[in-house]
Amino acid sequence: MRDSVLDLLNRLEALLQRGTSAAHNDKNAHAHREQTLGMVHMIRAALPGELREAARLRQEAEQVLQAAQDEARRIVLEAQMTARQHAEEHVIARDAVQRGDDLLARAERDARSIREGADAYAARVLGDLEQSVARILDTIRRGRELLKDAAGSAYNEQSSSRG
Repeated sequence: MRDSVLDLLNRLEALLQRGTSAAHNDKNAHAHREQTLGMVHMIRAALPGELREAARLRQEAEQVLQAAQDEARRIVLEAQMTARQHAEEHVIARDAVQRGDDLLARAERDARSIREGADAYAARVLGDLEQSVARILDTIRRGRELLKDAAGSAYNEQSSSRG
């Protein structure tokens, strides 16, 4: 079973925390570096699944919107047909026209509301994904900085012990 990006990030964080105390031993530092790089590769492999999930959610939202628009059109056509039938019946013509207008207005409001809800949902999902990716990138940057700092520290220790 594939780990989620958040699980992988938690593991990477734990690995980085363990690695800072083990960085004084060259053998441990090398193993820690390899484990950290392996974890970064696993996170990259997990990202496309998260991105596909966001795309799937966006597609579902678009399908909901399309279904709402189709339903709104059906309601409008039904209202227009009802209005025409009642208009032909001279006694209740005014009521039918008003009812048709009301149904049309309600359908348009419903369609607009559903569209806005679907857009808000998609924006929220994409915002959450953006935050997750930003946190991942931040973690990767911090990990790279730790590795860079650890490598620089090891070089300085070697240089001072030779001199």
